[in-house]
Amino acid sequence: MGNRLALVLGVALLASAAADDKSDAAKKDLDKLQGTWTFVSMESNGQAVPQGDPAPAITFEGNKFTVKAGDAVLQAGTQTLDPGKKPKEVDSTVTEGEGKGTTMLGIYELDGDHLKACFDTQGKKRPTEFKTAADSGHMLVVLKRAKK
Repeated sequence: MGNRLALVLGVALLASAAADDKSDAAKKDLDKLQGTWTFVSMESNGQAVPQGDPAPAITFEGNKFTVKAGDAVLQAGTQTLDPGKKPKEVDSTVTEGEGKGTTMLGIYELDGDHLKACFDTQGKKRPTEFKTAADSGHMLVVLKRAKK
């Protein structure tokens, strides 16, 4: 009985440590995102999306994001990162603006001051690669950290 209890406790501690490692990795990536990023390019359903004037920017504060064009909020919400997946995954829950009430399923790649993300804007099926195609419902964004 004692060995079985020790085994159960050991497995529980390993699972807890794995969860802690996952949350530590997510926190590290979330910390790297903090601040304002400018859109380098956007593509939706295989087509380039014009930036508009003023060009949009996205700001990350904690687990919250806000996309603005000038003073106008285009979209805002919260995100959950899972850097343990390949490619890394992100779920963005839209609480304001276009797509309000939707959880967009996405993947992301963070490389220093460059961020690439691809989303299923309808929240139906997470993309598996960083590209869009006609009628896919996917959006690809390439971002660069804004200069301070």
